[in-house]
Amino acid sequence: MTANVKPEGATVTYQWKVADTAEGAYSDIPSATGKTHKLAEDKVGKFIKVEVNGKDKFTGTALSSATTAVAASA
Repeated sequence: MTANVKPEGATVTYQWKVADTAEGAYSDIPSATGKTHKLAEDKVGKFIKVEVNGKDKFTGTALSSATTAVAASA
């Protein structure tokens, strides 16, 4: 998965999050702090969000919408 941040060129940090349901309580995925996150098998059936925190010129926090349930890879 890849987070797309607008405006381009903004300095941000990322924290990927996981929950058992789309509306559930999301917890941080340890070490998942890059723009791109490869989902592991233990995330099948779970829901994912990414939180982005802006720094410098573009400050603030944004939380994405939940994904659909993660499907098993073929």
